[in-house]
Amino acid sequence: MTQNDATAHPPWSAGIKEGRFSLTLSGAVHYKRRQSGPELGTDRVGFARRQHMAAPAKREIRGGTMRRGSAVRIDSIALVVAVMAVIVTAVAPHRAAARTSSELPSSILIFPKVIADGTRDTFIQISNTANSVVYAHCFYVNAYPICEGIGDCQEGTCTGACVPQWQEIDFNIALTKQQPAHWGAGFGRIAQSGDGCSFNTDTKEREYNCYGSGLPTLGRIPPVGPPFEGELRCIEVDQSGAPISGNHLKGEATLINRDGDASKYNAVGLLGEPFTNNGDQTLCLGGEPSAECPTGAEYEGCPDRFWIPHFAAGADNPIFGPTSTVRTQLTVAPCRVDYELSSLNLTQITLQFKGVNEFEQLFSAATNVECWRSFFLDDVNPIFTARFMQTRLVHTSVRPSEGSPSSFATIVEEFHELPNGAAARAAYNAHELGEFGEFDDIPRNEVISLPAGP
Repeated sequence: MTQNDATAHPPWSAGIKEGRFSLTLSGAVHYKRRQSGPELGTDRVGFARRQHMAAPAKREIRGGTMRRGSAVRIDSIALVVAVMAVIVTAVAPHRAAARTSSELPSSILIFPKVIADGTRDTFIQISNTANSVVYAHCFYVNAYPICEGIGDCQEGTCTGACVPQWQEIDFNIALTKQQPAHWGAGFGRIAQSGDGCSFNTDTKEREYNCYGSGLPTLGRIPPVGPPFEGELRCIEVDQSGAPISGNHLKGEATLINRDGDASKYNAVGLLGEPFTNNGDQTLCLGGEPSAECPTGAEYEGCPDRFWIPHFAAGADNPIFGPTSTVRTQLTVAPCRVDYELSSLNLTQITLQFKGVNEFEQLFSAATNVECWRSFFLDDVNPIFTARFMQTRLVHTSVRPSEGSPSSFATIVEEFHELPNGAAARAAYNAHELGEFGEFDDIPRNEVISLPAGP
């Protein structure tokens, strides 16, 4: 190689010609990609490789060197320490992040909105995602008000106060491996499989007695006598009835009208923690260890707040034109509930709303919820109307106040109407953010208290 050649090319490129590619070792530790021809300049590379293999295996450390055997032993000790740290973290009492899910199999299912009032019924679907039998203990809570005077609350003729009855109905079901099950809230599940749907030849309407079709559940599901409006919760248990963190249940609910219109949402699922569930009658949702929950969270906590994009009340749907109107209804079920003293220990929370219109103007409102409530946003405050917002769309944040003892599960349902009376509804799950109390730096437990006894 001439002096000019040495200047034009780096030392490791000696013998480079157009043709083949190969990988060579340079500097004993770094690989270079080089293009080599018949003159394969290997003297430098071969010397570096031999020098590297002949040298004793050492690892550079600060202040000196360490032989490979010592390095391997230290790596093994570090691995053992890391594994032990993971195990201790998993079994120790800890705070769970909010991870309610509408898609993942869970240990607790919450159906916030169940209606069976003669004009609407709710079609409940629950699936077992496990390859073994799964058991569940379910609770209906009827919040439909009873008239304390003369008349009927449903028809609006009550002369006295309309007081929610808070009536609880519980039942047990068992699902075989990978089994889906369904029933109508107003009809329950008493019939065996094979029963089809009947047709009323007088009214020309499909009757609500189709729910006996499909696979039967192992356990009788009672009907909720109309009128009913409230919630349904199903908790995964073992064969003895003790709550477990199996995460095998998934659910959906479809609200069906007599006119054939339907809206559907996914059940809100709470995932169970694998190591902290002690199987007693107190179910701890999120938070740190406390007097109520000495082992900490047994299930994922409920969210700190929700983000809801929606139409301003009375705004038109651009698909149907300026004569159409849209209203948004929110259904709220506090996560904390006491089934042992359901009518005496009602959970009361305050909801705080912050709405932002399309001009990024901020509006706020608040309302109270006791145990369960379904309401239109413009009934809470007229700021949610299109006349007040001056825009068609609104982005609303809703959260429990700092002094509230619980967060909540919620379902949003839009009511679209035309002047000729045609109507359609659409339900959806709200987007969640954070764990209850996280943004106040006061993470708190929410507790579901089950009845004592079998």
